Amino acid sequence: MHSPPLLDTPQSNNAASNYFNPKITSKIPSQPPQKKKPPLPNMNTTKPEYTSDYSDVDDDIDDDITDGLLDLYQDYDDIGGFDLSPFEQHAREVFMTYAQQVQSNVDLESDNLTAVEGEDTKIANSGILQQQLFSMLQTLDIDATKDESDTLFKYLDEDGSGLVTLDEFLPWYAEAVDAAQQTAVGFQNLVKSRRTVNKFDATEVDDGVLRRALECAIAAPNRRGTEPWRFIKLGKKTVGKIVKLREKISGSGGEGSFVSWTKVPHWIVVTYKRAKPDSGPDGKMQQREDFKSTCCAIQNFLLSMWSEGIGTKWTDGPLQRTEEFAEICGIDLKEEKLAGVIWYGFAKGGLNRVDAKWRRKGVDEVLDILP
Repeated sequence: MHSPPLLDTPQSNNAASNYFNPKITSKIPSQPPQKKKPPLPNMNTTKPEYTSDYSDVDDDIDDDITDGLLDLYQDYDDIGGFDLSPFEQHAREVFMTYAQQVQSNVDLESDNLTAVEGEDTKIANSGILQQQLFSMLQTLDIDATKDESDTLFKYLDEDGSGLVTLDEFLPWYAEAVDAAQQTAVGFQNLVKSRRTVNKFDATEVDDGVLRRALECAIAAPNRRGTEPWRFIKLGKKTVGKIVKLREKISGSGGEGSFVSWTKVPHWIVVTYKRAKPDSGPDGKMQQREDFKSTCCAIQNFLLSMWSEGIGTKWTDGPLQRTEEFAEICGIDLKEEKLAGVIWYGFAKGGLNRVDAKWRRKGVDEVLDILP
């Protein structure tokens, strides 16, 4: 016997949880199981009649399905209906679309269906075929290979009719959604837990962490596909020049600042494209769009670092806007503008020691709802 395919939602051991796309995992048996397949985890020996977690009703499903597919699935209103979760309602709508294709083509495809009489035929004609399950999983944003989809179909097709009914599919999908929602909560907690780090340990961060953060950064929204960003990693020699520049301009080096510049393990300078002088209003508009995209890229970078237990500080200041700073960093101010500098490294004392910044406003204070 084989275990039911479930969603794979691995958890990170880092200070903040990583976000993973929901994915079905399963072991493909070498031979189809001869005995009755096992139930889903934490369920009774036989599959119970489906009720949504959003419903307090547990009525029986009407067995009279002679009026066709729509009447059959309308009966699900009796076991949840509008009380189904939005995800479950969406799954039902998608399922019915595929099942209607089988219903309308049943005469043409009868050779592919199990030849059974009476009630079994009616049930079979109200389900989906094996090849349709794979497409339906993609429509429902569930990451699965064809082999994984086929294994899931064999598990769900309890009566061996060659079709899977909504009654067979929804209990599994409800668990899949629950697993995916747990992953979503982990991602949301990651976003809300991120803090600015002002004190760093001297330990250097592996370049693999940087590359993964940059992969996330360049996946940021970019309306016209301009990819305006550039990331410049500064070595110790270059940072030393910047510290001397600060001492020259302000009379103090990096040691007197809130964040000791000489003790920051890593510097990343971020730039974006500058509009051409003769580009007119369209060029200025594109420059603003590019700045917004670059800010999104920086946020992605910060979140990726935080997810791997690395602290960051996005900083800007008068010194960074000087021609001397641009020259040290190899920035052509005729072609680029500075979006800021990101300091990153292991937080001194750990990320859990970083104080949360107080937010004065909650959702109700920033959300307006219009009719």
